[in-house]
Amino acid sequence: MSSKDTSTNSQFEKMPFLFGPRVALGYGGQFLIFGMLLPYFPVWLHSVGLSAKEIGVILFMPFVVRVLTSGKVTSFADTQNDRSNVISVLFICAALSSVLYAFSDNFWSILFVTLLFNFFFNPVMPMIDSITLAGVRRFDADYGRIRIWGSVVFVITNIAGGILLASYEPQILLYVIIYSSFFAAAISFLMPRFGRRQTVKLSKSAFTQTEINEASFWKDRHFVLVLMAAGLVQASHAMLYGFGTIYWREIGFSGSFIGVLWAVGVVAEIILFQFSTKLLKWISPIQFILIGAIGAIIRWSIFPFVDAQSSSFALQILHAISFGAVHIGTMHFIMRAVPEERIGNGQGVGFVLGGLTMGLLLLASGSLYEALNANAFWIMALVGLLAIVILCIANIFQPNHQPHNDDEGGVTKEEG
Repeated sequence: MSSKDTSTNSQFEKMPFLFGPRVALGYGGQFLIFGMLLPYFPVWLHSVGLSAKEIGVILFMPFVVRVLTSGKVTSFADTQNDRSNVISVLFICAALSSVLYAFSDNFWSILFVTLLFNFFFNPVMPMIDSITLAGVRRFDADYGRIRIWGSVVFVITNIAGGILLASYEPQILLYVIIYSSFFAAAISFLMPRFGRRQTVKLSKSAFTQTEINEASFWKDRHFVLVLMAAGLVQASHAMLYGFGTIYWREIGFSGSFIGVLWAVGVVAEIILFQFSTKLLKWISPIQFILIGAIGAIIRWSIFPFVDAQSSSFALQILHAISFGAVHIGTMHFIMRAVPEERIGNGQGVGFVLGGLTMGLLLLASGSLYEALNANAFWIMALVGLLAIVILCIANIFQPNHQPHNDDEGGVTKEEG
């Protein structure tokens, strides 16, 4: 987890004490919650009597909230003295909101709580990424080796959730989500507070306006199209996220083995993160996204034919490509294209595009699963193919500029 010590390199600022481990705590808190929500929240919804279509709607609405509000929250955080303070407030409000799930047992009440909870929880992910990317640029931190710990917590949570699902009623999963939310809020106060740069000398970049705002990013066709393609590949996981656990239970997999299935994909992702910095010397961020799209096409094309435990285990390893490669490519694409003081804005564009496509596919997933069962995954393979087409179109609008690098100057308001 340790990041490189750059105190002797004059190109970089002095790294705050234990920067990597402290940011990793933020990822750990986030993925402690996410590791229960992603695989097991649909199971709880199913257990309280919601239909597949109602589950699809519940899973869709957080992405409506993301599209409408998360970009504004991350932009607001860019203007504050320190993003970590905003993250702590969001974690606290999300934890308080999660308690309301314990008093919800029908579609409309669950929908209301889901909207409220995700208003606070959704912006946390891009904001922690923004802090990490600022560390990459200012302190030469290693993104992959910090982000990897979020995946480690995700793996542990997946396995623990599977064991709980095998031993108890699904209601136990909800209580774990609530307790995890409060724990995440508590440890968020340990994240580093190192301020934001007051001045930055802009080198050649996709964005050279004196005033850089969110609208500037939306006007850059290359930037938007690349993030749209990345969002589509990530959204191709919608069927898995919505109905993967339900499908595996239907074909006879135990809760504990399902936890292992979720975990093995993330372990493969962790291995990729570990070596991502070295790979980025040979593979560009956009090429990472392209590789991820190809991996998604292969993964979802094969999925309906796989119903044995051994082959399902092997297929999950492709998560390193279909998700991990796209995530690494997206983060480094944004870091190279966007000045640090507007990383939140740049992240917001990607978050909105990814949220919109993921939300629409989750909304459709309920009807698709009812109609096609596992064959619905072939639709997800077509989504990966569409992403490749958009990447090809994005190449037409490739800007003639050098990657952004703002290490030339800038001061920090506070540090440590």
